Amino acid sequence: MDFSSVYSEIKQLLSLSDERFDLEVYIDRHFSAEPEENKLEIIGDILHFINKFTMFKDIKPFMNSLYTCITKTLEIKLDSIYDFEELLIKNAIIHFVQEHINYSKISQENQVLEYLTDSLEKLEIQPLITNLGLLIKPMYLDQNYVSNLNNLQEVEVNYNLTNGTEIQIKSKIDNWLKKQEIDLDKQKELQEKLSEELDRLFNKYNISKNSEKSKKLQLEAVEMLNMKLTMLSLMEQFSDDSYEPIPIK
Repeated sequence: MDFSSVYSEIKQLLSLSDERFDLEVYIDRHFSAEPEENKLEIIGDILHFINKFTMFKDIKPFMNSLYTCITKTLEIKLDSIYDFEELLIKNAIIHFVQEHINYSKISQENQVLEYLTDSLEKLEIQPLITNLGLLIKPMYLDQNYVSNLNNLQEVEVNYNLTNGTEIQIKSKIDNWLKKQEIDLDKQKELQEKLSEELDRLFNKYNISKNSEKSKKLQLEAVEMLNMKLTMLSLMEQFSDDSYEPIPIK
């Protein structure tokens, strides 16, 4: 297995143009200090991961979104390269569930988490990915939705806010969260980092930390983090190969 052949196979599976496919740039940027065999391990993991979605390869918007998930995961600093594929799978599930929430405008707590809980208790990763893909497939066949994706370049969570500053702050927090390694064992650290990021944004946009607006944004940002933690909690696998929720603190 060599770099060029793996990159070529990944690009073909994702149905991406040369202009859109910049995976090599991401690998070089985030793993520049790694030896060649480690880089090859990462792109091998990416290829193995994409192969889990081959039944959807003819739906180009789906594969474009999958590629976005891959590049976002590459931005997360890893303790070990051997954690990458597991992190990629978790991020993909979270990524597509958030897209489904955005598209369907459904209750996060009731329908999405109920679906995930039921699926994760009964399914291995491959059937889970297949079921999740079938669940969200209709939105990638909706031409209006696909047009919006093309305009935005990337799916954003729909915040339903009218204030431009609030939209910008929540969008930045959403992007910030995508670049964090969401770890249940580091909940306190994540909450502290989130608070620091909010303080930075409040200063940037001249919002008082004691204002109603800042309190509202802080609550919503914590909810965004808790949503990711909740889904990750449902995906934590114990030593007996069963899935059980871990409490969110």
